[in-house]
Amino acid sequence: MTDPVRCIEFFCGIGGLHYALNIAKIRANVVEAFDVNEIANKVYLHNFKKNPSKKTIDRLTEKDIEKLDAGCWLVSPPCQPYTRGGKMQDIEDPRAKALVHLIDLLPKLSTPPKYIFVENVKNFEISQSREKLVRQLDIMDYEINECLLTPEQLGVPNHRMRYYLTARRRSNPVTKEVSDYTEKSIIHTSWPFSGSNEMQNDVPELGLFFETLPRGEEKYQVPAKYILKLHGFRLDIVRSTDRITSCVTKAYGSHHIMTSGSLVQTKQMDITEYDWNDPPSLVALGLRFLTPTEISRLHAFPVPGYQLRVPNAPYSKKEPRPFSPPTCMPHLDFPDSVTLNQRYKLLGNSLNCWVVAELLRCVLFEEDVIMS
Repeated sequence: MTDPVRCIEFFCGIGGLHYALNIAKIRANVVEAFDVNEIANKVYLHNFKKNPSKKTIDRLTEKDIEKLDAGCWLVSPPCQPYTRGGKMQDIEDPRAKALVHLIDLLPKLSTPPKYIFVENVKNFEISQSREKLVRQLDIMDYEINECLLTPEQLGVPNHRMRYYLTARRRSNPVTKEVSDYTEKSIIHTSWPFSGSNEMQNDVPELGLFFETLPRGEEKYQVPAKYILKLHGFRLDIVRSTDRITSCVTKAYGSHHIMTSGSLVQTKQMDITEYDWNDPPSLVALGLRFLTPTEISRLHAFPVPGYQLRVPNAPYSKKEPRPFSPPTCMPHLDFPDSVTLNQRYKLLGNSLNCWVVAELLRCVLFEEDVIMS
C-alpha cells in the first residue's frame, strides 16, 4: 500500500484544510501546521491533538521545509491584502510577505512538493501575488487549475465565493526559463471544469442546518440598538425555509450587522416583506445571529446534529459528490475557554471544507488519488 501523503498546513487557523483532507478521505498526514494566532492554535490542538508551530512562515528556511519531507503544501494565506474590505495593497502588504517567501522558497528546494493547494478570497485571482505564484509554478512544470467557486454550487446553502488553486508537479518536470501561463490561463467558475454541463445540486433548506435553541435564549439575539441605528440598509434576513445564506465574515456577532452575514428571523413569521426605513419594525422580528454550530455546518465542518441526512451512495473518484454532512473524526469543537466572539471571528476567517475536499479529491489527487 502506498504511504500516506505527508502534508504541511500553512496558515492553518482552526484546521479547515486538515478537515477537508479527512472529508475527502485522502490517505494523508499533516506532519506540521503553522499559525501565529494563539486562539486558533488552541482550537487546533484541542481537536487534532497537535500544537501548530508559531514560527513565522517568512523566516522558514529551505532546511526547515526539507526536514519535514512533505509532498503536499496546503496554503490559506491572509486575505486582507486582496479583499475589497481592506486596502488591497497586494504584494506590498506586510501580510503577503509570508506567501511571497514560500513562493521564493519553492525553486530552492531539492525536492519540491508534488501537490500544492491554495485558497483565498475573490480578487486574489487579479493580484500580483497570484501572478508571481502561478508563474513560478509554471516554470517548475506544475499542472495548474484555478477556479472561483461558492458552496451553493456544490449543494451547500451558503454563498462564500473563494479562489482556489490546485497544482500537481508532472512526473518528469521540465523547467522553463520563462512562463507564459498568465497569458493563456483560465479561471473556472463552474463545476466540472471541462464539459458543457455544470453540475446541478439541490440546495437544502436552512432549517436542516439550524439548532433548536432553548426558549428565551438571549445569547444570540441581535441587540435592538444595533438595528435602531440603521436607516434604509437592507439586512440579509433568512428563515428556515430559505436556501441561501450570505458570507459570514470575522466581524459576525458584532455591531457590524449590515455586511457580516445573515440574520435569522424568529418572530412575526407571517411578515416576509420588510420596511427598511422603519428600524423598530425590524426589531419586532426577533432577529438572531447564527450560532457557531450553525455556521460550522454551513462551512461543512464535521459537527454532530445536522437534521440533513443523505445516504452515502457510491461515487466516482473523478466526480464531485452531492453534499452530505461530514461525519469524520475529529469533530470541530471549541474549548470552553474560547469566547463566543472569538468563535465567530475564527469561523469568519475559515473556509468551506466541502468545496476544498472535493477539489482535493477530484482535481488535485485525481490521477493518483490515495483513498483511505
